[in-house]
Amino acid sequence: MAISGEGRFEEVARKARRVQDAVAEVRGRAALNGVRIEVEADGRIVGLELPDAALAQVISRAHELALARARERAAELRAELTADPMVAGVLRRLTRALPDLANSPGPQAFPPDGVDEGANGYALPAAIRRRYGRG
Repeated sequence: MAISGEGRFEEVARKARRVQDAVAEVRGRAALNGVRIEVEADGRIVGLELPDAALAQVISRAHELALARARERAAELRAELTADPMVAGVLRRLTRALPDLANSPGPQAFPPDGVDEGANGYALPAAIRRRYGRG
């Protein structure tokens, strides 16, 4: 029995939700020279342990490693959705129909409510800065 267009759409929507939920749970972790860091897939630092608050360069490098690992895992999870022939077809049609989007700047991130627009979205959370006397 063939699945109707609406039924297929609902199936793809369920798959998309499942993949997005899995991506939301992705964490990248790295340890380098005594620093341990954990980030979400979007690069936000959610965990940080360091022996000395002055290790800014090591923190930066560990952050890069953890972010790369989280992005890699998120891409693996999204591949399940983009491998679906229906989704791939829709993406091809959209790409052909909207060629100017490929040349336009990407989406702009907006700060969360109550966050100064000049604030760094990737900065350490306030609780961590306070713990190390940096905030």
